[in-house]
Amino acid sequence: MPKNRRTAGRKPGQSHRFGQIVTRRQFVHDGRHRTYTLLHTDPVQQGAALILALHGSFENAQSFHRFTRGAFDTLARDGRAVLAYPDAVREWNGARTAAILYPSAKSVDDVGFLGALIDEIAARQPIDPARVYAIGYSLGGQMTIRLLHDAPELLAGAALIAVNQPAPGNLTVATTEPPRRPVPVLTIHGTADPLAPYTGGVISLRGLFPKGEHLSAADTAAYFARRNGITTAPTDSRLHTTGKPVHRTDYAGGAPVAFYTVDGGGHHIPGASTGNRLTFGAPAPHFDATAAISDFFGLTA
Repeated sequence: MPKNRRTAGRKPGQSHRFGQIVTRRQFVHDGRHRTYTLLHTDPVQQGAALILALHGSFENAQSFHRFTRGAFDTLARDGRAVLAYPDAVREWNGARTAAILYPSAKSVDDVGFLGALIDEIAARQPIDPARVYAIGYSLGGQMTIRLLHDAPELLAGAALIAVNQPAPGNLTVATTEPPRRPVPVLTIHGTADPLAPYTGGVISLRGLFPKGEHLSAADTAAYFARRNGITTAPTDSRLHTTGKPVHRTDYAGGAPVAFYTVDGGGHHIPGASTGNRLTFGAPAPHFDATAAISDFFGLTA
C-alpha cells in the first residue's frame, strides 16, 4: 500500500452539527490530494468503530450527505462510532471494468486510498482498526464490492445499497476466489430500481453509457454467501411495515449475509433519500435502511 503524508500547513475546516463535530480534511496519497469529511462526537470512546460512507455517481461527500438527509449521522451519535465520507476523484474505481464518464478514474488507486484513510483516521481518533465498516451506495457500492475482493482484511462488515455484483466477465477485481477473510455483507435493493435493476442484466443510465452485465439482486446476495463459505439454504421472512412489503433473506453458517428486498423501491437509500423520481424511481420511506445497517453491524445500543 503506498505511503501517505498529511498535507502540512493546512487547518481543516470544522463545524458542529447537532452536537457532532464535522471536519473537512485532506492528505496526499499516491501523488493526489484526497479529501474526506469526518463526523463524530466529543469525546470518542476508546475502540470506537469507523464507518466509511461511499457516495454514488455524480456525488461527493457533501452532496451525498444531502442526498441521505444526514441519516447515517445517527450511527456516530454517541461516541461509539466515527463516520467518514470520503471523496472519489470524480468517480470511484470500483469492481466493474467500465467507468461511468471518466476513463481516467480506472487508474486511481482507491483501494490504497481507503486503506490509507483508515490509517489517517486511526492516528487522530481512538478507533479500533478491526471495527471498520463500509456502506456503499450505487457506484460507492461498486467500490465496496472491490474492497470485499481486493482488501477484505480492511473490513469487519459491508452494506451494499442499490448495487449489483458485476458478472464474471465484467469484474476488474484481483480475484474471485474465496476471500482471505470472509466478511459479513448486508444488501438492500428496491424491486423498481431503474438504474441498478433488481433483475440484473446490462446496467446503464437510462439506456446511456452501458456498464456491462451484472447479477440480479438475489444472485448478488447468494454470491457473497458462497464466498463466505455458506452452504446451507437461506431463510426468508417478511417485515411488518406500514407500506409496501419488505422481505429479508438470511444466509447463516459463516460470516452472515442478509438481503433486504424493498418492494416498489427505486434507486434510493430507504428511509433516507428522496431524490428525483424520474431519475431514481420511487423512494421507500416505510423501511429504515440506517437502522437495519446499525443492527447488522452491531452498533445498536
